[in-house]
Amino acid sequence: MSQTRANILMLIASLIWGTAFVSQATGMGAIGPFTFSFSRFFFATITVLPLALYFEKNNFYKIFSNSKLLLLSIATGFFLFLGMVLQQYALQISQISNVAFITTLYVPIVGIISRFVFKSQLHWIIWIAILLCVYGSYLLSSNQSVEIQRSDALIFISAFCFAFHIILIDMFMKQFNSPFTYGSIQYFIVFLLSLLIAGTFENPTFKNISIEWFEILYTGILSAGLGYTLQIIAQHKASPAPAAIILSMEGVFATIAGWLLINQTLDLNKFLGCVAIFLGVIIVQLLPIIQKTNDKQT
Repeated sequence: MSQTRANILMLIASLIWGTAFVSQATGMGAIGPFTFSFSRFFFATITVLPLALYFEKNNFYKIFSNSKLLLLSIATGFFLFLGMVLQQYALQISQISNVAFITTLYVPIVGIISRFVFKSQLHWIIWIAILLCVYGSYLLSSNQSVEIQRSDALIFISAFCFAFHIILIDMFMKQFNSPFTYGSIQYFIVFLLSLLIAGTFENPTFKNISIEWFEILYTGILSAGLGYTLQIIAQHKASPAPAAIILSMEGVFATIAGWLLINQTLDLNKFLGCVAIFLGVIIVQLLPIIQKTNDKQT
């Protein structure tokens, strides 16, 4: 697969994720966030599992017989679970633009984790990007109620979870290229953990779940089943910088979808906050590449 095709796949994933924020926000009228999550990832699992069994039928055994690959799979599913349920819970309170753009903070967070956990070298621009992102987060939440500010804090934690999720995907796919098997294991873990918590605290019923059938199917089959699988496939082939930039476009798509579909508008503070975070995400990826290209030419 060429890098151009990989970028197109990630743009499709980003568009799906962005529009799915609306379904995530509106799909909890009759059910709780954990019930929504296990229902969603049930359909994500059964969407991807047949592809894994058809194209990669021997890979389940290879993963389960290799302790390192199995541990990576479980850890990836666990961080995806934490990120998704925190995001889902926050969508009960916070505006879609807040959730979407604060979620994209995983881009500079990946760099920070790489520096302090994996001892990678960082370009100095990341610290400017972090300041922009922090300032943008402040603008998004500063004039909101305490309840919304606490909700936005949960999204910030979820961004760390998504950052670890992306790092683990990269580690796994470099060792074993098996996107469908890997994806279906992740989704099943999210489904199982969400089901356990929902059964304990939310008392889900089929009647209530069926009320939100469209939102569950959209976010389960398209956003989780298709979107995350496209990410796994494309991330393995794409360059890291364009990948992060394209995937971070989900915040833009989500804000536009929230405005068009459920009439969520932005005041000046929120608009400037979105712009600051988006600029931070972009420059942390682009400037190191531009500088490296200029150094090679000179």
